[in-house]
Amino acid sequence: MSRATRTAVTAPAAVLLLALLVAAVALGPELPARIAQHFDAAGTANGWGSPWPVFGGALATAVVALGVALAVPRFPDRRTAAMVVLVTELLASVLVVTWILLAVVNRSAEPTLPVAATLVIVPVAVVAGAVPLVALWRTAGPVPRRAVAPLAVPPGARVAWRGRAGSRWFAVLGVLLTVIGVVAAVMVGVGADATGTAVITGGVSVFVGLTVLVLARVEVTVDRRGLRVTSAVTRLPLMRVPLDQVRSCGWEDVSPGQWGGWGYRISGRGVAYVSRSGPGLVVETVGGGARLVTVDGAAEAAATLGALLEARAA
Repeated sequence: MSRATRTAVTAPAAVLLLALLVAAVALGPELPARIAQHFDAAGTANGWGSPWPVFGGALATAVVALGVALAVPRFPDRRTAAMVVLVTELLASVLVVTWILLAVVNRSAEPTLPVAATLVIVPVAVVAGAVPLVALWRTAGPVPRRAVAPLAVPPGARVAWRGRAGSRWFAVLGVLLTVIGVVAAVMVGVGADATGTAVITGGVSVFVGLTVLVLARVEVTVDRRGLRVTSAVTRLPLMRVPLDQVRSCGWEDVSPGQWGGWGYRISGRGVAYVSRSGPGLVVETVGGGARLVTVDGAAEAAATLGALLEARAA
């Protein structure tokens, strides 16, 4: 990794950490034991608390972001490193700028924080996340794809391949988000007596949680109809490529960042179901896009699909 790339990756996190420490030294001694931490739409304070737990969270996140940036050379794939750095930089930016804003406005005896003032978080987060993301993505090498000889089958024989893929983390996250959504809806509905707010607050979390649960376990089928990826939980089809739309197939050693991260991904490379690093079946379509699913036995699945393509062309 060149010095310029390393600087672009580490500088945003270092600047955030330095800005937080400077603000703490300059503004911290002037802060009261309890400061305004929550404001309504008009900018009037309506929630109070100690400034230091918030500072501790911002400091810890900034340190983690810098640590991740420094560890980038150890990542086997720079695209995946870019995704991890992006997430940590965004979190650090939000927390660091939030604490600095709180420290600044609480210098006044009657602190106010208009919504417009908080918009400064957006450009800081965009710059802090985009700089390392672009630097790592531009220096990432090509992704090798491995061809597989078609499976040898007797003339007229039927051939098919089936496998399962998934992630326990998807299941845990899905259940957690669903439970949080239900609990939030109940608490908001009971505490604020606001049914609409309860539905919005909890409904989003429940919807996201159930969506993740759908992806927790999938079934992958290769047969005379082509490639199909179906949720094992709901039986809903997640991906389908008819055999006459398959141009070629193979497998690759997948790193999530190569396809835009984990889960059901749509990127410049195509559509993918990525539950982990490791082997993945790749299908190039007639239209020019690609489809990928991470699954054990990806080479065998590609060989089976190759045999079906040969039989169709014969």
